[in-house]
Amino acid sequence: MHNSALLQYAQTSANTWSFILSTPDTNSYIAMGFSVGGGMVGSSAMVGWVASRGASGGIKQYYLGGVTPNQVVPDKGNLQVIDNSTFITLQSSRLFMVFQLETTEPLSSLIFATGSTGLFPAPPSFALTIHLDKVSTRIDYSEG
Repeated sequence: MHNSALLQYAQTSANTWSFILSTPDTNSYIAMGFSVGGGMVGSSAMVGWVASRGASGGIKQYYLGGVTPNQVVPDKGNLQVIDNSTFITLQSSRLFMVFQLETTEPLSSLIFATGSTGLFPAPPSFALTIHLDKVSTRIDYSEG
């Protein structure tokens, strides 16, 4: 995933950060988490998916409290997501997930994951399937 994913971000006002994550469409969810130490447990993540071509997708924040599915909790987390700032679309075989956070500076340890092919979060639980690919990295926001 890390070879073909593209993350764009910008501080668009004093306390607003905008993110666009673009990945190849692997017919699965994509996730971007903000971690204190680079690990999954204890992180908060934005997860997005488009279940089929032409369908509207979904984006939810998840709290990654542990490694078992029941510890990955939708609609929880420490990210201050700005209302009506989330968007996901499938264009030219790429997924684009957009969101804005209200913070003076986001956590610099980022984690990324893609889900199992053909399995998407769905009501009522919106549970995530185990991820197939993952990467952890650090960003120095001061360098742009």
